[in-house]
Amino acid sequence: DLDEASKDWSFHAACRPCVVVSPATPEQVASVVRACVAAHVPMVTRGAGTGVEGGCIPYGGSVVISTSRLRRMEVLVDEALAIVGAGIRKDELNKFLASKGLLFGPDPSSNPSLGGMASTGASGMTTLRYGTTKESVVSLLVATPQGNLLRTRRNVRKSSSGYELTQLYMGSEGTLGIICELTVRVRQIP
Repeated sequence: DLDEASKDWSFHAACRPCVVVSPATPEQVASVVRACVAAHVPMVTRGAGTGVEGGCIPYGGSVVISTSRLRRMEVLVDEALAIVGAGIRKDELNKFLASKGLLFGPDPSSNPSLGGMASTGASGMTTLRYGTTKESVVSLLVATPQGNLLRTRRNVRKSSSGYELTQLYMGSEGTLGIICELTVRVRQIP
């Protein structure tokens, strides 16, 4: 919906995109990025649209790349990790995890997408207990501005090898790449 994709929860003026694209896989996201780059068309990523900074508003007739169809959800119980698509919403993930006695701790009250939480470094009411989103993300799968897919690190709880690319992308609001998939720490429900 072009009208829905023209705004977020901020006070910023709405701006209608030229098109909204909703890829279902990280590979499709990378293909859309490559097409936009080849055509010299600006693009903006949109998660749930719950941000209040105007980051997903498509100024200049941009293509909106919606992450809403990036829906992977997998739990690695023994490692206390979940692998989720960027379009999964926070409450949806916690409902999925609850059946396994687990939860994802960061709690912005707006029920954002996980990709949006990572892109903005979201926090909320449970920050003192569980930390911010930045402390809960282990690894990302990102579509780079050239349309390549990059995994920022292996899906392990702790690693000290290589550059810390995960934290580089956290909070970059889509300016360095589009977050397609996240590996996040999960905890036992208290």
